[in-house]
Amino acid sequence: MGAHDDRSAYELRRLLVALAVAAAVVVMLELRTSRPDATSFSSPVEAATDETQPVGPTTLTVALTGEILPHPSVVEHARRFGASSGQAFDFTPVFSDLSPLLAAADLAICHLEVPVAPPRTSLSGYPSFGIPAEIGAGIGSTRWDRCSTASNHVNDKGTAGIRATLDALDGAMVGHSGTARTPEEAAAPSITDVAGVPIAHLAYTWGFNGTPPAEPWMADVLDPDRILTDAREARAAGAALVIVSLHWGNEYDTSGSADQRALAGRLLASPDVDLIVGHGPHVLQPIETFHGKYALLSVGNLVANQGRERPSTYDGVIAEVTFSTADDGRFHASAPVVHPTWYDRDAGRVRLVNAALDDPALADLQSALAASVTRTAAVLGPYVDSG
Repeated sequence: MGAHDDRSAYELRRLLVALAVAAAVVVMLELRTSRPDATSFSSPVEAATDETQPVGPTTLTVALTGEILPHPSVVEHARRFGASSGQAFDFTPVFSDLSPLLAAADLAICHLEVPVAPPRTSLSGYPSFGIPAEIGAGIGSTRWDRCSTASNHVNDKGTAGIRATLDALDGAMVGHSGTARTPEEAAAPSITDVAGVPIAHLAYTWGFNGTPPAEPWMADVLDPDRILTDAREARAAGAALVIVSLHWGNEYDTSGSADQRALAGRLLASPDVDLIVGHGPHVLQPIETFHGKYALLSVGNLVANQGRERPSTYDGVIAEVTFSTADDGRFHASAPVVHPTWYDRDAGRVRLVNAALDDPALADLQSALAASVTRTAAVLGPYVDSG
């Protein structure tokens, strides 16, 4: 086939993908309008009752990504990449395709699902994970600014694992929320300055697989009253935006549960919570609005290897949420835009699907990429960037 024929084939595949996205949009909109509690996608955020006034820029973009869950096969790819770069493990190539989008955001937030193995201990996988400390450098070099670290695996390696995880992120100058090494660290507001705007990032998990940390302050448990109190205190400490990461939901459920929606509605009814991003199900779940604000029920896996029999666990997104100041002086969110991702388990790399579909060097991945974006569009249709 000639170059022109190759280009035509790619354009045909992209057209088919675009049609799949469009079809999913129609279905999602029909489902949305049929729900008795539906909220318009264009609903404005309700005016807050406090007097918080943001400073700095009038528009900010936050990028949110799925679960970083390096199974042993992922770690093995990092070892092979490290053999070429002169490191024991190098996670940077795993994520490198994502760097331009993450760097373009004002704040990029990841979710680190599993702990770092403490020094002088062995690496391990499911059910008790312990990954290389080099994950911190990989996250930092990819241009994430901070991570949520509260998950059901947070105590897999005990207190030493919690400490090692946060030490690795600190070493890469990556902020973190949800776990702590000391009571003082746990009590400190998780507020970061973003271009002059103070943004609070809070993170919580449903539990710890039956083995809680040695002290309750080491990891934040998902409790509605606690979350609302923390959000209120973050506002009082000066936060102009409060983003809440929740490790919740049922594994492999692409619909989202009634419990998730009830909690999202309760939290977003508060003027102190601006956005919810969910992790835990290992698959994508819908984006919905509650009280005019957005809940990303689950942004899926970013990197994981949970078996070819579960293809949806390789799908994720970079979700971009843009906040702009309104007449009330507060930041309000516009509709999220999601960029589909897919973990290429054979190459050990996370692919940006739209860019990969246009890459002739990845011709052998075209059918897998098209299937991934079709699955993503079926869940997130109205929000998918079709490229």
